[in-house]
Amino acid sequence: MATFASLTAAAMQSLLDHHGMITTSQLRSNGVARRARDRLVAAGILEHAYKSVYRITSAPLTLQARCVALSLAHPSGFVTGPTGGKIRGLRRMPATADIHFSIPHTLGLAPVEGVTLRRSSRVERGDVQRRADGINIASPWRLAFDLASDLDEMDHASVIEQILHDRHCGVGALIVVGRRLAHPTRPGSRRYLSTMASRVPGGALESHPEVVVAKMLQERGVPVVAQTTWLQLPNGKQARIDISAPDVCWGVEVDAHPDHLLLQGTTADKRRDRQAHLIGWQIERVTTLDMLDMDAMIDELVALYTLRCTEFAAIRSLTG
Repeated sequence: MATFASLTAAAMQSLLDHHGMITTSQLRSNGVARRARDRLVAAGILEHAYKSVYRITSAPLTLQARCVALSLAHPSGFVTGPTGGKIRGLRRMPATADIHFSIPHTLGLAPVEGVTLRRSSRVERGDVQRRADGINIASPWRLAFDLASDLDEMDHASVIEQILHDRHCGVGALIVVGRRLAHPTRPGSRRYLSTMASRVPGGALESHPEVVVAKMLQERGVPVVAQTTWLQLPNGKQARIDISAPDVCWGVEVDAHPDHLLLQGTTADKRRDRQAHLIGWQIERVTTLDMLDMDAMIDELVALYTLRCTEFAAIRSLTG
């Protein structure tokens, strides 16, 4: 009767490195021949995951493990869509139990339970990154394009900003993949191009609430820029404004982090605002509680920006 001792140290290490998954060839190259493999299966130590792919039954069947199994079974395919987003830690991913797996049109793969198959004829080498744990995953720029067919406009914009903010890739790579893949018949093309064309100018927005506020202000005609305005404060410190209209020295700080609601956080925020006032800047603050009524909050910000424009014009006329 086979036991765990039938697995060589090299095979155990390979299983450990690949979330409990291993191929027939990996077993063989790590000293586990066919007869030993068959005994391990009969003993319930190994089980078939896919053709030529085995799972050690003592390992949890995690999302990563399932992705490894698919990648080992179909090396020409790759994880993408919401699954790729979850593995890469992207926000705003829709809830789905299925693994989204892209395969070439030429691969005649039958439907697989628990897998949403996506077929593509336009896959270049740089579109796929092969992780050390065995997962083939869409590159950040390819994933950004693929997610356009899974997310609504605001969530896709948020994901693009996160990819840029976290430096998974630059704007140039996102532009190149759009030019290469966008096509009237390709799902997500219109949304992807729209997202890229309507980005708030400036740097990458850090959080989803920042994206929502900036986009809504932009849609209301407020000419905001993101994460590019630095103020040199009288106390010698520098401050970067989340969202700003530099021409009238007006900015919005989106205080989404819970620390901003604590006494220490609010005190630091107020002190920074006073310093900004000393150099002629007007700062508006938005909290998570304000966002419970987004439309009313945006109405207030637009009204404040309009008033600021009027006041700023009057100040300029007086100072010549």
